[in-house]
Order: sequence, then structure tokens, then C-alpha cells
Amino acid sequence: MPPPTFKAQLTAVRDVARDVREFTLAAPQEPLTWQAGQWISLHLPVGEKPPLVRAYTLAAPPQANGEMVMCLDRVQGGLGSEYLFSLEPGAEITFGAPLGRFTLPEEPGDQLWVARFTGIVPFRAMLLQLQDQPPSGRVILVYGAPQPQDLAYHAELLRAAEQYPWFNLVVTVGEPDDTWASHVGPELDLLPELVGDRSDLLPMACGKRDFAMAVRAFFQERGYDRKAIKIESYD
Repeated sequence: MPPPTFKAQLTAVRDVARDVREFTLAAPQEPLTWQAGQWISLHLPVGEKPPLVRAYTLAAPPQANGEMVMCLDRVQGGLGSEYLFSLEPGAEITFGAPLGRFTLPEEPGDQLWVARFTGIVPFRAMLLQLQDQPPSGRVILVYGAPQPQDLAYHAELLRAAEQYPWFNLVVTVGEPDDTWASHVGPELDLLPELVGDRSDLLPMACGKRDFAMAVRAFFQERGYDRKAIKIESYD
């Protein structure tokens, strides 16, 4: 028996970076629960044999009104993202129940998050949750993108870093513009100084597979147990 699906109306869309869009869904008739960092599989009416099933991460923790927020980038020629970017509020979307194990660690301690491009989406949901339920330790977020225009939720993250003493934001880009005044270069280049000789951090990484695996390898080389390094990839 196939897993159940749910339907919800698209109520709002907004661009949060170049070719990155946030989609807000009204609460489905059946109440759903999830954890920050989880994803849903959309069943889209496109492709040779619809539905086309594509997984997208939720960009916010559970809301009091039951709304669900997801965020994704537009892939040129991608059937799923091209279809979603054509939708306007009022469209109906079919999806499966939230799934995934890339969630906040249960053990106390300082967390180090590493994200590239839309790998920021699960961390944005976690950050929103921690604003209501502050962590026991500090959270350091290393966030990178090809260019400044590709940094999703950048202004929001900057405000959070100013407001919450437990949250530290380190941002880098591959190609800066004339206004850029922060780091330039790969995210991995920033990790040695941030990690130092510490062996007690709770590392998490999200991005394409080669990026996430490189972050895992970095920590394993420093003696971290493989299972202690949470990674999530989306390709």
C-alpha cells in the first residue's frame, strides 16, 4: 500500500535569492507534525509518467496555524522546479508526509553548521526553532554561495546574528561584487580556524553530495566519529 498523500493550497510565494523561491502552503485538512530540517515529497503533474515525485526541504518549523513553508532553487530544464516556479497562489499541491533524519542534535553542546547555496534551507528552519527554544550551547553557521545574489535568507541571518548571542554567522562567496565585505573562497577553507583543536563540536553539513562529503571528511580527519557528523545532500 503506497504511503498517504495530502493536499494543500499554495498561499504565497516570495523570492529569497536569485532563482531561489519560498513557497507557503496552507494547513492541510489532516494535521501534520514535523521537525525542523525535514522534507516533503511533492507529487507533481508533469513528466512522461506523472506524478513526478521530488523532495524539497521545509524552510520553517511547525507553525501554530499549520502552514508549511518550503524553499528551492530553479534548475534550468528541471521539470519539477520549472513547474513549481510557474505556480501562483491558489494552486493545489499534493505531497507526502514530512520525513528525514537531518534534525537538531539531541545531545547538548556547541553546534557547527556548514551550508552551501540552498543547503541553508534546513538550517534556516532549525534557527527559527531555536529562537523559541534556545540551545544549550553556541551555534556557528558557515554559509557559502557562488555570488552574493545567491545567498538565500542572508538579511534574515544577519539580523539573527545581531540579536542572538548564541548564534554566530560566517558567510563566504566564490565571486564577490563591489559591495561585498566578507569572506571570499570555499567554506572548507574557513573550518580549520573555526574548529581549531576542538573535538567536542556537533557538526552538520548540507549541500550537494560532494560538498557534504568533503565536510564529513574534514571532521573525520580530526578524529570525529563518522556517525557524529550529520550530513544531508540534495543531488
